[in-house]
Amino acid sequence: MRRAHPEGRARLEKAALDGEHAAAEDFQDALDKIALTTDLIRKTNTSASLTVQVYVTVAVRWLIPRLQAFKEASPEIAVNLDASLLDWEFNPDRADVGFIYTRAPNRPNLTYTLLRRERLVGVCSPAIARAIKTAEDLRHFSFLSVSGTTDDAETWAASVGVAGLSQKSSPLFDSNLLAIEAAANGQGVVVVPQFLVEGDIANGNLVAPLASDVMQPGGWYLVHLQRRGNEKAIRKFLQWIQSQT
Repeated sequence: MRRAHPEGRARLEKAALDGEHAAAEDFQDALDKIALTTDLIRKTNTSASLTVQVYVTVAVRWLIPRLQAFKEASPEIAVNLDASLLDWEFNPDRADVGFIYTRAPNRPNLTYTLLRRERLVGVCSPAIARAIKTAEDLRHFSFLSVSGTTDDAETWAASVGVAGLSQKSSPLFDSNLLAIEAAANGQGVVVVPQFLVEGDIANGNLVAPLASDVMQPGGWYLVHLQRRGNEKAIRKFLQWIQSQT
């Protein structure tokens, strides 16, 4: 069997490597074309489907009660809600837009529109509220913790003059919704953005025993990919949600 000349073998290996690079570039070109075509389809369809990434608490306590108004105003847009989130940030692979909270609205290739800044409020059941006359009385009750919101809890605790309150041993919840329910059932005090518990405070289900005007460090935004900002469904949903906040 003939053996390849070393220089010939080198040329063959280079050709093979060049072929792999070309194949990778062709594959990436194909992906780019698919993405572009998908964007064009979204823009030209007369009916549209819009997936909104939203935290479960915000969905249940704020967005869902208002969605019917959007459906009536824009019946051609079908709204789907994605509340199965692993973190607080927007995931453009799962949703078209996100209604999220962040302290750093600066991730690349995303457009952030500020919807609202929120006041933090500590709430509890009426029975617990009757026993809280001063901030120091908070130390006698469990301080309910929510994953990812320790900054809010510490900010509020400092504003009412109780240092270290958020470090007290207490149950840990993975959503504000669960912590709010626990607070309403007399299990302790929880700190949340006020708009999530306005209805509960109004009907007496929850009480804010200590006044505080402290704001959340970050803001609530509608976020989407920059390249999709001119899509009709996204523009209409943004205009509508701005009118609600």
